[in-house]
Amino acid sequence: MEDYLVIEDLKTYFPVYKGMIRKKQVATVKAVDGVSLSLKKGEILGLVGESGCGKTTLSRTIMQLQPATAGKVLLEGKNLCALSEKKMKAERINVQMIFQDPYASLNPRMTVYSTLSEAISTRHKNLNKKEMLSRVTELMKTIGLNPAQMKKYPHEFSGGQRQRIAIARALAPEPKLIIADEPVSALDVSIQSQILNLLLKLVREMSLTMIFISHDLSVVKYISDRIAVMYLGKIVELGDAELLMENPLHYYTKALNSAVPVPDPDVEKTRKRIVLQGDPPSPINPPKGCAFAHRSPLEHSLEDAEKEGVFKEVVSGHWVEVHPATVDDYKQYL
Repeated sequence: MEDYLVIEDLKTYFPVYKGMIRKKQVATVKAVDGVSLSLKKGEILGLVGESGCGKTTLSRTIMQLQPATAGKVLLEGKNLCALSEKKMKAERINVQMIFQDPYASLNPRMTVYSTLSEAISTRHKNLNKKEMLSRVTELMKTIGLNPAQMKKYPHEFSGGQRQRIAIARALAPEPKLIIADEPVSALDVSIQSQILNLLLKLVREMSLTMIFISHDLSVVKYISDRIAVMYLGKIVELGDAELLMENPLHYYTKALNSAVPVPDPDVEKTRKRIVLQGDPPSPINPPKGCAFAHRSPLEHSLEDAEKEGVFKEVVSGHWVEVHPATVDDYKQYL
């Protein structure tokens, strides 16, 4: 099966200015720094990393809400980064986003019917009232809400119901790719599972391709086919969800994995936790070479830490960024 979405060496940088008139550029924030990924049709790729690592900027760049500094985003072979604003507006109905806070992303002055009908009309412009009502009714049923509620406003729904409406709005233009940016982090645990199961059901039934973004590795594991781990604008590990959780190779992934609680009190009390020392480097002034070296417990020289890493397939389908400073983690595979 051919790759459906291909991201090639994508970079998104933001200039930093100083002074009263902010003319002098003094630094550059490398929010996304050379990311390469691919997804097959119908696949769910989980993107995980701590706050500030560049996950949301990557998603906004894929949708061209934020222009790329360099690189390509190929959707079915079409480079979205090379499209004009007009052509990208027409293409954007094929790439839709589900945001973290449904209340903030829904217009409080619009009923559910107005919200969904507006989204449907981006692809189907000539529907009459009866046809539009039929499509909105079907969407409401698809996301598990009573169609009789379509005349209500967002504030009249619970948080979980609002997220279902946000999902319906994303589905309304019949997109090919869905980017879900922390869609369950603001919800109660019981509601989280309902939304995750709904997303899984929709992906299977509608043959959707999805990028699921979260800082919670356990949530990402539940819904994803593969997981990409992001650190300071780069992908440091990529592999099958089950295998990556069972055998994380990068020390950063190991630390994230150890933070996932085990539903067994006896095991939870005795298992070893990995607590990283220090804070992530600033994306304005990242260290030369290995950005993770100063947080790694492995011994290494300054010379090794400053060398560039290589993203290698160390096991079939399992990729990891290998630096001389962290090579001891992967010796058995190299």
